[in-house]
Amino acid sequence: MKDEWVENPIARVDFDEAKRLADLGAIVQDLGSIMKICSRLKKMLKEKSQDSLLIESLWTTALIKYARCFKSGKRFGLDESILDGLKGEPHKVHKLYLDMRDKHIAHSVNPFEQMQVGLVLSPKDSNEKKVVGVATLSMRHMVTDVEGVHQLGLLSKVLLEKVCDIAKQYENKALERGKTIPIDDLYKRARPCITAPGPEESDKPRV
Repeated sequence: MKDEWVENPIARVDFDEAKRLADLGAIVQDLGSIMKICSRLKKMLKEKSQDSLLIESLWTTALIKYARCFKSGKRFGLDESILDGLKGEPHKVHKLYLDMRDKHIAHSVNPFEQMQVGLVLSPKDSNEKKVVGVATLSMRHMVTDVEGVHQLGLLSKVLLEKVCDIAKQYENKALERGKTIPIDDLYKRARPCITAPGPEESDKPRV
């Protein structure tokens, strides 16, 4: 006779070590997603894909996910000191990707995106030189080259390994802290319920 599967109750905790571990878990997910995106992008660029909308969308997503790993707010966020000791010029590369996100995608303040208006003139050798129309000229940086995409994926992989090591430390800290809580109190908290929010909660902060 097979043993019946028994589900263990889970008691939700919100002490500092647990909050930090939850944040690190979310960062791990983001970094893993960036690696997959960069892998897909490299393949598309090498194959000279003409799907410019998908290429730009993937690159935009990768930069947003990378930048928010270092943003504090509801998350603790990673400190840039995590880049110390890495090979190459990690701080320089890191700043480049943050600038792309902050000054190009989130806010159009750098030359990666330009829109200009010009007046169309009649040909220089025409009998009458005059203005014949208006032209709108635009330029938008959609994605970096294959090497730039590769570097972001590689940097994310290295950071993922370091974040996983830190997360393991906080997992141990959370376990030790949890063992100090009266067991009956923990059973009263079991189990946490995570539900997907509805559209009416889009303007509410995460608790």
